[in-house]
Formats: sequence, C-alpha cells, structure tokens
Amino acid sequence: MQHETSASSSSSNTTNALTPSSQEAIRELQAMPVRPTIAHAVATLLHVAAMAAAVVAWQAGWWLVTVGAWCAIAWLDHAALTRLHEAAHGGLSRRRWLNEAQGIAIGTVSLTPLSVYRYVHARHHAHLGRERDPEFWPYNLPWTPRWVRIVYAWSELVGGWLLTPVLYSVRTAASWRLVPRHQRARLVAEWLLLIGAWSAVLAIIGIRGWWEPFVVAHLVPAWLAGIMQTIRKFTEHLGMFGDGIFAMTRHVIYRGPVGRAASTSQLHVEHHAVHHRYARIPYGYLPEATSIALDETPAPRIFRNHVEATLDMVPHLLDPRLGPQWLRQPNGDASVHANAGRVTPRRQSDPPALR
Repeated sequence: MQHETSASSSSSNTTNALTPSSQEAIRELQAMPVRPTIAHAVATLLHVAAMAAAVVAWQAGWWLVTVGAWCAIAWLDHAALTRLHEAAHGGLSRRRWLNEAQGIAIGTVSLTPLSVYRYVHARHHAHLGRERDPEFWPYNLPWTPRWVRIVYAWSELVGGWLLTPVLYSVRTAASWRLVPRHQRARLVAEWLLLIGAWSAVLAIIGIRGWWEPFVVAHLVPAWLAGIMQTIRKFTEHLGMFGDGIFAMTRHVIYRGPVGRAASTSQLHVEHHAVHHRYARIPYGYLPEATSIALDETPAPRIFRNHVEATLDMVPHLLDPRLGPQWLRQPNGDASVHANAGRVTPRRQSDPPALR
C-alpha cells in the first residue's frame, strides 16, 4: 500500500471536473498498489557498468566512447532523481522499508536526503508556484529584483547538481520551527548520514589517489544530470502564470515508441500536470490517468516532446517568473497577461501535498 506524507494545505483532493464514471476510474487508479518491478535494480547495474565503461574509455583515450558513457550515466542519474521523487511520494515500492531504503540511498548519493526532499516537495505540491513554493524561490516572489532571478536561474542551470541540494537543505533549515517535531530527528539523522558517507568516500578517494576516476565516472555525469534536472524543472512550470494546477504546468505526452520508452525510463515524470492533480496515483498508471483526465478537464499546455516544451520555456530565462501573483503587480507586462489568458482554464482545486 502506498503510504502518504502530510503537509499543510488548505485545499482538497476533489475530482469535481470529471463525470462520475471518470471520478471512479481515477479513484481506482489511486487505490492501485505500486507495480513490482526489477527495473530499478537493472538500472542500478547499468549505472555501475556505464561508470566503469567511462573510466576504461577515458584511460584508453576513446573520447567519443567516454562522451557516450557520460550521456548514458547522466540519463541514469536523472532517472535516479525521478526514483527519489517517487520515494518521497511513497510510490517507489509497495514495501515501505524498501521504498525508504532506496530513497535514502539515492538521496545520500545525490546530496539531497530523502526526508529533506520530501519536506520541500510537499510544500511545492501544496503551494504550486505561489510565494510559499520553496522549489521555485526566488522566481515566485514579485518583489525579487530581475537581476537576482536571472543570476539564480543561470546558476541553477550551470551548477544545479550542487546548488539545488544546498537550496533544499537551506530552505528546510530556515523553516525549522515549521517542521513537525516527529520529522526532525530523521531529518538530522539523514543529514548526518550524508555528511558521514561522503566524508568516508572522499577520504578513501584521497588516500587511494582515485580523483581522476571519480571526476570521470561521477562528477562530470552528475553535472550533466543536474543541467537536465534544472531544465526539466523549469520546463514544467517556469513562465506559467495561471490559476490552478493545469494552468501552471506544461504537460508532455509522447506518442511514438521511442518517446514512450524514454518516458518509462524516467517513470513518466512528464505527465506532470496529472501527477500534481492526482499525486496518489502510482507512476506506472499516470499515462492511463492522463487519458482519463484530459478527456474532460480543461486542457493544460500539451506538447509532443520535451524539446517543444523546453523551447516554450526558454524565453522566460530572460525574466524568470511564475505564479498568478505576478499578474497582480501593477507593472505586469502585456506578454505575461497574454500568456495567462492563453493557458488559464477554469479554477482547479489543488490536492493535498503528496497524497
């Protein structure tokens, strides 16, 4: 049974935009257990193999093979981040202990403890694009100077593999008095685990003189995966100013076999509007939920692939903003208002975070 993580939210998980039969279909998908799979174990083995191939190719001077291995590792790194996302929702494994163990392992390697990610991501779901959304600071704050938002956006693009984990931990620590007391001990424990594990790893690397393999097999692909993650994060929401989940989210639906295979490898993370709307649905059922929801719900921005969606987002990197609060500013420009008019459907109720 998929477990839930609570977070403060004043909204309810309703399906009132759907007919009774569609509501029932959505409820059935929400009640479905996580599908058992060995794909995560296979992905881990492929990950290790690709890292070894990168080191061998680098030492042999096979530069094209090295670059190919980097791309493969970066793709698998990004897939691991989607597994961290699912673990935060309790949807990576039907066995809670296995869900938590995998999430803690991935979070430690990626410098973002599972409990930290879960705490911050719950607020993102509860306050999507609004001023209290910690994942999109400072782009959701109308009083933030444009130059600050531009510098931070490009810093995330270039150094997201390190900057984003730091942001998650800093935002969690800064709101410590709001963190439920029963979560605090585990947050501290996972921070200490991360510090201890990485201290030991870096000490061994330093003693053995393995810095070059470490950079080749881990740091370069991690940097590339951080760029991928930031681009995906921005593509999902940056430059969206509507009121409601679908109006705040770009949604990608792949139709061809290659796109669907890529979607499967990344746990269907591109079905993002439907995930936000019905966050309890296990990732394996998101394509089915999308076909149900979009039959009757006002359509979000739908794109055929991530290239189209990313190109729609790119102009907003010159003035990174999101959220309907920008429309309430007296100096809001015409392009923002035009965008809001184009993407805003009738109001949607936001679901409780991580439900």
